[in-house]
Amino acid sequence: MSADAAPAALAATATATGTGTGTGTGTGTGTGTTDTAGEILLFLFTRKDGLSDEQFREHYLGVHAPMSVAHSTATGRYVVRLVEGGHGALPLPVDAITEIHTASVDAFVDPDKGWDSAENWKAVIDDAASFLVGFHMYRVSREVLVPAAGPARPTAARERTPGVVMARIFLDGAEAEEAADEAGGPDAIPGTVRYRVLGTLSPGAPPVHAVDLVTLPDATAARYRSHAYVLGEYVQQP
Repeated sequence: MSADAAPAALAATATATGTGTGTGTGTGTGTGTTDTAGEILLFLFTRKDGLSDEQFREHYLGVHAPMSVAHSTATGRYVVRLVEGGHGALPLPVDAITEIHTASVDAFVDPDKGWDSAENWKAVIDDAASFLVGFHMYRVSREVLVPAAGPARPTAARERTPGVVMARIFLDGAEAEEAADEAGGPDAIPGTVRYRVLGTLSPGAPPVHAVDLVTLPDATAARYRSHAYVLGEYVQQP
């Protein structure tokens, strides 16, 4: 990605989101429970060629995420999930799936409304361009497809969450496969959460229809799931 690609993507996003109404999380479908407070953004990131897994992780968690938290005034919950492996043919080359909650997507993408200064906004975007080659942003709803078997485990900010997160990315036309994750489906796992794409907010982004995430105790428990990414979760801001 060129140095101007990420700013151009966010500029296009600001235009695409229009004036906004704050109701972008939708109502959801199926039997699960859908979150409706604020708006949610899901990012699919791919690291630049030549960066090792360790270099990517260290820069994202040690430089980029803290910079974003320090300067964004429109970021609520902020969760970075880094790909640590996968099983079977994976639909997209992805190194991170990041989730950001915000009261307003319009404010988040506006350097004058969602950041402490336009200069710091540009610094964050330029930093993204320094280590990312794929920068895809989606506005999504969040729906619990299958309730978790027990209470959520506590997480410490910026520490790796215990266990692993398994992710499935569904491209347009994959609704039949997607149904396997739903309550009563053959692949249903307690705690499965679906992020359904409501709008694609960056030019040239892959046609993603939905992303399913579920936290499991360890990577061994995720082995049987084909076409799935295995991720480590790092909550940057609860």
